[in-house]
Amino acid sequence: MAAPMYIQLLLAMVVPALAQLEMKFTKFPESVIAPLGDKVTFECEVNVPGERFVWRWKPDKEEEQWNDIVFEEEGRKIVAAVPGRSTKLEVEVTTNMEVTLYQCVIWYGAVSLTSVPARLTVARLHNSQGKITAEERVIIAPVQNTIVLHCKEPDSEPPAVLSWWKEGPKSKRKQIETPHGVLVIHNATIEDSGLYSCRATNELSGDTLEVAQRTHVKVQRETSREVRFLETKDYVGVEDSEGVLTMPVKPNEALRLWCGAVSTPPPNISWSLEGEGTLKAHNNENMLLISPFTPENEGIYSCVANGIRRSWKVVALQPPRWEGNVSVSRPNEGGKAHVTCGNSFGQPKPEVYWVLNAEILKNEQGIKTNDTDLYIEHVQKKHAGIVQCFACNTLGCAYGAAMLSVVPIQITDQDYPVETPKTRYPVQPPKRHNRKNPRKHKAVMIPPSRPNVTRLSDESVMVTWSHENQGMPIRFFKVQYREVSNSSNVQWNTANQYIQSYIHSCQIDGLTPGKYYKFRIAAVYMNQDNKQGKSSARFHLQRGGFKAPRAPVLTSAVPVSHTSIQLEWTWSSGGEVEAEGFYVYYREVVSAGAYEKVTAAGDARRILLAHLEPDTGYDVKIQAYTAQAASDFSAIKTAKTHRPAADAVSNTSVAPTAESPSTKAPGGGALVTAGGALGAAALLVLLATALLLCRRARRPTAHKEKGNVAESGGANGYIPAKVPITITANPMHSEGGDAGVEMSFLHNNNTGNNDDTLPHSRKNGPAPRQYV
Repeated sequence: MAAPMYIQLLLAMVVPALAQLEMKFTKFPESVIAPLGDKVTFECEVNVPGERFVWRWKPDKEEEQWNDIVFEEEGRKIVAAVPGRSTKLEVEVTTNMEVTLYQCVIWYGAVSLTSVPARLTVARLHNSQGKITAEERVIIAPVQNTIVLHCKEPDSEPPAVLSWWKEGPKSKRKQIETPHGVLVIHNATIEDSGLYSCRATNELSGDTLEVAQRTHVKVQRETSREVRFLETKDYVGVEDSEGVLTMPVKPNEALRLWCGAVSTPPPNISWSLEGEGTLKAHNNENMLLISPFTPENEGIYSCVANGIRRSWKVVALQPPRWEGNVSVSRPNEGGKAHVTCGNSFGQPKPEVYWVLNAEILKNEQGIKTNDTDLYIEHVQKKHAGIVQCFACNTLGCAYGAAMLSVVPIQITDQDYPVETPKTRYPVQPPKRHNRKNPRKHKAVMIPPSRPNVTRLSDESVMVTWSHENQGMPIRFFKVQYREVSNSSNVQWNTANQYIQSYIHSCQIDGLTPGKYYKFRIAAVYMNQDNKQGKSSARFHLQRGGFKAPRAPVLTSAVPVSHTSIQLEWTWSSGGEVEAEGFYVYYREVVSAGAYEKVTAAGDARRILLAHLEPDTGYDVKIQAYTAQAASDFSAIKTAKTHRPAADAVSNTSVAPTAESPSTKAPGGGALVTAGGALGAAALLVLLATALLLCRRARRPTAHKEKGNVAESGGANGYIPAKVPITITANPMHSEGGDAGVEMSFLHNNNTGNNDDTLPHSRKNGPAPRQYV
C-alpha cells in the first residue's frame, strides 16, 4: 500500500502547481489600421522559451476557421525571430484585403499557449451616405442664439475628421473653423444665414467624402417665445434598442455634449447628472466638457432649457479584463473537470469563448461553457493541456489561462496477465554501448538554452537557463563567462561550482563593473562528454544607482514529503518598481555553506523545492529582482523535511564468510599439502553438483501453474513491473523546464534491446500512453 499512497501524495503536490501557469506573453500582436501598400509587422514574445511558434489567420467572421501560415504565402511572411522566445509576422496590405485576425501559438511539447488575436483593417472611407444630393436640411433659428449643428459621420477606418464649409457667391466656398467636427455659431445674426456643407476626410488613406445632406441655415427675428432643440436626436447621439439616447466615449477621450436649444430671448441652460445635481458647464452653457472621461463619470446627463430637457446615457468604453483568480479542478480520467476564470468586464460587454491547446471549445459532446466556467463531463487524456478563457469586444481581448492536468486511471498487474510460454528462449544480455566513441550513443546530447543574465550587485550577476530534459541525462552544469569589452580577449573562464542537473541558476561573483560580459552554460553528460549552449547577448554590468523592487515577505515554509518543501510568499510593488521574478535561496541548516538558488516568475507566489535530503533542516530566503537590481532578502525561515518511510525488512539470510587463519600450525607444510588436495577434490565435487542442478533447472516444468511463473519471471526472464507512473517536471516553470508534463504507464520496459541510458518514458520512441 506504500506505493499507491506515495503516488497520490506526489500528484497532490504537482497538480496544484500546474494551475498557476507561469508562462505568459510579454509581447503579443496588436490591432492595426493601415493604408494600402503598407507593410504591417506583428510580434509575439514569451517569458518561457517554447518548442516552436505557429502563426495563423482568419477573416473577422465568427463562422470562419483559423488557417496556419507557412513561411511565406499571399503577402504574409514570417521574418527572423529568436528561437523559442519571440517571432514576427510581416503582412502586406493589399487592395482586396478584408478585415483579418492574426494570432500566434507557442507550443510546449504537447500543450500550447495562444495569444490574443489582432485585427488588421485597411484604412478606408466608405460612401455609406452617398454623395451630394439636391435634398437639403433646413434649420431655422432666431437671432442672438447659439446655433449648434452636427454632421452625420460616414463609416470610416479610422474615424473620419469632419470639417464645415459655407457656400459663397459664384460657387466660392469658405472653410469654417470647427475643431471638434461640430458647427457652432455664437450670437447668430441674419448674415450667418446660408448654405453649409460637411466634408469627411480619412487622414490615413487620404480619401475625402462630401456628406449626403447640405444644410440650409435661416437666421431670422422671431416673436415666439417657444423653446425648442434645433436638431433631432439622431444627429446628437445614438439611440439604443429601448429608444434611450446614448453617447459612448472611447478610453482617454473627452465627453462633449451640446445642448442646441434656442428661443427668443435665448433660453437659460443648465446641466445636471442624475443623482449628483447641477454641473458646471464649459465656457458657455451650451457645451458640457468632461476630460478625460472615466468609468467613474458614467451616468445620465441632462440639459435643461427653460423647462424642456434632453438627456444622454453616457458610457465609457473599456477594453475587456478578467477579475478573480483562475481555478482548476483535479479530475480523474473519466471524471468531471471544472475550470473557472472569474468574471469578465468591459464596455461593450465582452463575448467569452474557451480554448484548449489552441482549439476553440464548443457546447457539444459533454462540454459546457458559459461566460465564467467550463465543464467537461467525461475527462479524457486529450483534455489535458492549457485552458484559456478569452473575453473580446471592439476594443480588444483579454485572457486567463491555467493548466488542466488529468489523473490517470490506476492500472494493476491484473490488467496484464502473464501466460506460460510454449517455448523458452535464452535471455540475451543487454547490449553494451560503445564507450570509445560516445557519438554512437543513441541518446542525443541536447545543450542548455541561451542564458539570461540579471544584475545582483556591482560585482555579481545571476545567470539562469533552461533545458529540455530530453536526450542523454546530464550529470551537472558549469557556467562559463568572459569579458568582451575588449574584442581581443577571447578567454573563457569557468566557474568553480558543480551545478546539479535540476538547478538552472547560478550566481557569478568577482566581476568588474562597467565592463561587458558574455555567459554560456556547459553540460556534462553521463558519458563524460560535454556540450556548450549558445552564449548570451553582451551584458553591461553597470554600477549601482538603480531602484530596486520591494523585498518579498516569506509567509510559510512547509515540508510536503521527505524530499520537498512548499514555500509561499507575498509581494506588492506598492506603486514602485515591478519585479520581473524572484530568486529563492536554500541551504542545509547544519552546513552554513553556499545557498542553492532557483528562480520563480514575477506572478508566482509559491514554489516547491524538490531534490532535498530527508529528515534535514533547511534555511530559506527570497529576493525580488529586475534586470538591473535585486531587492533586500526576506526574513529567513527554517523547515525540515519529513523522515523517509521505514525500509522493508529483508528475509533473505546471509551466509557467514569463512576467515583465513592468521598463523601456521606446527608441521604446517604437510598439512597444507594434504589440505590442498582434499580441498581440490571437494571443489570438483561441488562443481559437478552445481552443474547437474543447473541442467535440471533449465528443463521445462510441465506441472507448474501460471501463478508461479508470474512470481519467478516473465517470458523473457524478468519480473513484471508494478506499473510505475513517471511525472516529469512542469514545462511552464520560469526557467524553461521540460518540454511536457508526462504521465506514462510503463509495463514491459526492461527488454534486453532497450537503451538503458534513456529515461523509461523515452525508450523505443514515444511511450504509448504518454499525455500531459
